[in-house]
This record gives sequence, structure tokens and C-alpha cells, in this order.
Amino acid sequence: MNKVLGKVIMFTLLIVMLVGCGLPGAKNTSNESEKNKETPKTNGEVYENGLPKDQEVTLKYGFFEGGIGRDWVDIAIGTFEEKYPNVTIEILASPDISQILSTRISADDDDEMFDLFNRAPSGGVASLAESGKLEPLDDIWEMQLPDNESMVKELMMNGLYESANRINGVSYEIPTSASVGGLFFSKDLFKEKGWDENPQTWDEFVSLLEDIKSDGITPITFPGMYPYYHDWAFGDVESFEIADLAGNAEKSVSNYQKFEDKVFTNPETVERWKKIYQLGQKGYFHEGLAALSHTQSQMQVLQGDVAMVSTGSHVENEMKQSAPEGFEWGYMSVPFIDSANQKNWVRQGTTNGHYIWAAKPDLNKSWAKEFILWMLTLDIQEAAAEDGGAMPVRADFIEKPARYDKLQSSSKSVLSYIEENNVQLTKAYRAVSIVHPSYDQAFKLRDEAVVNVFLGKEDPKQMLEEAEALIQAAIRAQ
Repeated sequence: MNKVLGKVIMFTLLIVMLVGCGLPGAKNTSNESEKNKETPKTNGEVYENGLPKDQEVTLKYGFFEGGIGRDWVDIAIGTFEEKYPNVTIEILASPDISQILSTRISADDDDEMFDLFNRAPSGGVASLAESGKLEPLDDIWEMQLPDNESMVKELMMNGLYESANRINGVSYEIPTSASVGGLFFSKDLFKEKGWDENPQTWDEFVSLLEDIKSDGITPITFPGMYPYYHDWAFGDVESFEIADLAGNAEKSVSNYQKFEDKVFTNPETVERWKKIYQLGQKGYFHEGLAALSHTQSQMQVLQGDVAMVSTGSHVENEMKQSAPEGFEWGYMSVPFIDSANQKNWVRQGTTNGHYIWAAKPDLNKSWAKEFILWMLTLDIQEAAAEDGGAMPVRADFIEKPARYDKLQSSSKSVLSYIEENNVQLTKAYRAVSIVHPSYDQAFKLRDEAVVNVFLGKEDPKQMLEEAEALIQAAIRAQ
């Protein structure tokens, strides 16, 4: 009797264990798995995109409200909800969205997390992608646009598809508008003074700066309070340009993305900082850099106190309340090249690169992708350009003169420059993340030295070597 009872108990325990391990019909206790495997009931009616018409969906949208404002995205949301009345988009717009993202990520509550957002959190996205927190978006590049039969990647402007952020070869970001970096200036002032608006080589660029200084005006400014603004015109992309002169551009870009070889003391980066230091020694940068904010430095150009400012093409929209009537922005890139036949590398930044949170229901993620596609339609691209001063990301945007006319002068100047020069639009990004105190220390050391190097007061050599030692320690530790 005891043997029989023992077998019954063992058999019962075995059944319990098997059910717990996932026998057919067993309930999965993982909230994330339950959420992503939900199959909403539907009456069978679907939109042309295949998504159900009768399933109510609410998307939480974290939106960075910066230089190009939010009017255009409100238009995008309104028209999207009108076309798809079962979808509601709840937007939280803030200039501090990166910090808000970091807080929500730290809370580890997928329900409260945004479904999609257009700004990387503090610390970047590489670690999020590597840990499976972000949704891979390679499929969006292959999708057909709502207002065009072509795939997304086929209609992107020069360099956007190729330079979009990829982590281990996978896209996690889709750009919906762009901002091109360089030096922006008053077209009227340049015409009045007869200054060269399009220097083709480094020597021609230095000659321009000397002409400006000789006329009693400081050639260049940028916000020393935010030293990373130097990157718009004099940053990492220019190292790729210098590497390209030696035929090493591809290797330079790859090393940059993966933190391979030298980071601060590779030959092209050393050469870039050496040239910047030489400009500083000649007094070509505004002496008050350290105390300037981004709007203050841009105001110096509007007032004619300084000739050029390092920033992005969003500058016109950012300063539209302060600009004199009829003010037109001109544009040039800094040519670290010896001949006009060589490639001029220009920083391309995605001001609205969109990400999707992976641990959301499949239906939510599908609608989030549809909304990203909606922002790539020409109507929304036009709204972003006209109301926000954004650079369009679609190559066919300027095919109609009426649409081109709605671009702000800063965007028109960038497009003219691209058409007239041998330009390679590129986005410098890191494809891996490094989490180590020495990593932050290295870039803090660089940022603290930026103003003094640009003013010719500090030779960058020692700073670069010390930063290199710190970054290599972080790389070895990881």
C-alpha cells in the first residue's frame, strides 16, 4: 500500500512540474511574453496596412522639443489619428526628454515606458540595443511609404540610409528629419564685404578667415558653455575627411564606431585638432566663447558682431524670433582638404531619429512603425520644413518648386552647398557602448579643453594623450 501511495504522489508531482514547465495549455507567467503574444479579437476588418480597424490602441510618445519645435509633429499626430481613428497618440514633449527617458528606463516598468521616442536617453542607445530593450527596425527600411510605391531606403537623401545608427549591423533608429552641421552666416554681410561664401580647400578657408579678421570682425563663434557644439563644424566627421585623403576613410569610420585602434590619438584626429589649434593661435575665434550659450553665439551672427557660428541647419527656426526681417542664412562646411576634387565630408545629424521600445505589445509596435512611416510622407515632411525649419529626409522633396520654396533659408543654403560641392553626408555614431568611469573622464577631459584649444591657449597634444590613456583603460576593462 505504501509503494502504491508513493507512486501516486510521485506521479502527481511530475504532472505539476511538467505543467509548470510549459505543457500545452499551461499559463505563461511572464508578463512580457503574455503582453507580446496577445492576439486581439477582431471582426476581420483591416486597413490597407493590414492592421485591425476595431482594436483601440494608445501609443505613448516621448518627443524631444528642441530647435525645430513641435507644431509639425502635432500636425502629424492629428492627421494620423484622423486616418486611423482607433489609434490615440499621447505625446509628452519636453526639451529634457533624454532625462525623462533615463528615469523611466531605470524604473523598469514597461507599461509606463514610451512606445516610441525620438531622442536617445542619457548614455546613448547602444547598451539598450545590446540588451534587447530596443526594437530592431530594419524592416522599416524595406516598407513602402504611404504616399509612394517606393521603399523607404530608396527615397532617403544622400547618406541618410548608409549612415543611420546601427548596432552590430542592426538598425534601431529611423530618421524622420535632419539637421546638417557646419558654419552658418549672414548672406547679406558676406555679399557686402565680398567674402568667399564657398572656400574649396583648407588654404582658401584660412584665407577667408584672414579677410574677415582684417575687416575688424571676429570670424567664428560657438557656445563654449556647451563645448560639444564645436562638433557641428569641426568635429569627428572631419577626421573621416582627413582619413579619406590618405584612402583610409572606411577604416577610420569602422574604428570610430567600434572603438578599435586609437580613439583620440589616431593620425587623422591629431591632425584635426592641430589645425584647430593653429586657427586659434591666429585669433579666429571669439574670445568670449566660454560664457556663451547656443542662442547667444547665434545672436552674435544676427547682430553682425561675428561672421560665422558652428551649429546645425535648425538655427533659423531656433532664432526666428530674434532675426531681423529679411535675414538670410548662408552655409559652408569646413574643408579639411587640399583640392576641390577631394570629398568634402559634412556632418549629418538626425534631429528626429525614432526608436521603439521592444517590450510592448506587437500591435502597439506595428502602429508605432506606421506612425514613423506617416512622418516620412511628403505632407508631414513639408510641415516639418515650413513650421520647424527641419531638413527633409526624402530626396524627392525638392522636385516641386512650390515645396522647395517653403524651406527656410538655412536649409536652402545647405542644399545649394551640397549641389555645388563634392559632399559626403555622414553621421558619426558609436555602434558599441562602454560603461566605465574612465570613459566619462576621457570625454570630460576633452570637453574641458575645447575652449582653450580653440582660443590657441592650449596645445591639444597632452589632452589627447591623457584622454587616450583613459579611454583605453575603459576599453580594456570592458
